[in-house]
Amino acid sequence: MSHAFVTADTRPQRTRIQRGAIDLLAGLKRPVGYLVDVIPWGAVVRNDRDEEGVAMLVDAIGGRTPSIAVALGDRVFENLGIGGVGGRAEIELLVYFASSNARNQQIGRQEIDSTGTASDTADPGLHVMMEHALELLIGQYPGGAARTASKQLRIDREEELATTPAITLWLQTYKVTTATKVNEWRNATQLLTAIGMTGVSGDVLPQDRIDVVIELQGT
Repeated sequence: MSHAFVTADTRPQRTRIQRGAIDLLAGLKRPVGYLVDVIPWGAVVRNDRDEEGVAMLVDAIGGRTPSIAVALGDRVFENLGIGGVGGRAEIELLVYFASSNARNQQIGRQEIDSTGTASDTADPGLHVMMEHALELLIGQYPGGAARTASKQLRIDREEELATTPAITLWLQTYKVTTATKVNEWRNATQLLTAIGMTGVSGDVLPQDRIDVVIELQGT
């Protein structure tokens, strides 16, 4: 089956935003930059009290420091127009920073040191990492084009998640406004036709399958 969306995009808005942010940060990766990796992450951890979430993030990073993990958080909607056929939403983009902590007991791996100053590919510390990410993301359209029904990324806050002997984790939270508007008079048949819903053989779904969808729509 194929999937298309009213935004005329080939991917859902959440997928485009996450992948778009990863692409924007990719220039910081080695061998040109200093990051070991920029990875997508499918979970959410918001504070240092979420010990299980922190542990899951550390496992996902898997010792690849310095690195950045990119996830998506809440999506809060506001209905637009009569009948609620249009929706504007705020999606959280969560950018996690990971660095090995054992540099010294006073400032950990926050500030850049002589090794980081001498080489663009060495770990520059969390302050540099977060500043570079901010400069690369803020004001950008994730996915690259305004036509994809989203506004530019906006920075919301920056906070510490965990500081341990092995690793330090910080979080930047961004927000991006998205919009979706659908045909007020659509029905299930029109929707299936519009998105090109087909069976494995490539044929349009039979009427009995469509009738089931229509019945479910009315419940």
